[in-house]
Amino acid sequence: MTKRDHLKRAILKTEEAIAKLIIAKRELLHARSDQHVRLALALAEIEEIYDILTDPACTPEITEADLDEIRGNFCGEVTGQ
Repeated sequence: MTKRDHLKRAILKTEEAIAKLIIAKRELLHARSDQHVRLALALAEIEEIYDILTDPACTPEITEADLDEIRGNFCGEVTGQ
């Protein structure tokens, strides 16, 4: 695998993790657990990493076409990979 392939996979997995952590944070809020604060802080850090990975100025290996493909895969579309 190339560096670009690894970055694309990392972006996809980060998107998936963010979606799951948002749900977990909401469940902790409903449970009135004070742990939702720690999770919210960790989530903010992961979202910052995601923003860096998806910013072409910071990660020039990833193009807009790559991001469209990743987002398509995340939304359940199937590609030929």
